[in-house]
Amino acid sequence: MTERKLTRHEMREAALLILFQMKLNPETLDEILEDCKESFEMEYNSQSVKLANGVAEHEDELNDIIESYSPSRKLDRISYINLAIMKIALYEMKYCPSVPDKVAINEAIEFAKEYADKTDVRFINGVLNSYYKDNPTKEQPDA
Repeated sequence: MTERKLTRHEMREAALLILFQMKLNPETLDEILEDCKESFEMEYNSQSVKLANGVAEHEDELNDIIESYSPSRKLDRISYINLAIMKIALYEMKYCPSVPDKVAINEAIEFAKEYADKTDVRFINGVLNSYYKDNPTKEQPDA
């Protein structure tokens, strides 16, 4: 069976839901993937799983970054979904050279608009843009 090719947005959204479920459920990755497929009628592919695993492997580092750019909010006061949104963007900014930083940030903002409160959208944007300004990690295409 071949995988359906997901758009980058769909792939990131699948990774977001996988990460959210990983945080809430002490199940194996295979069980989480099956739950996501059944509960959310979610499609995912190997890229979604790779992105979620990459974020999970660097969770401590990504948490430290979020903490350092959000002095007014401690990690335990940030919802799991908001953390997952920021972690995906930060992971892509640090470890995915093919993804422009602005694309990672814009995707995170789109997910925040869909899954978070309005005040959280501003907060997420602020954290990610502050990190971006302090860490120009790769060449950015001219816009």
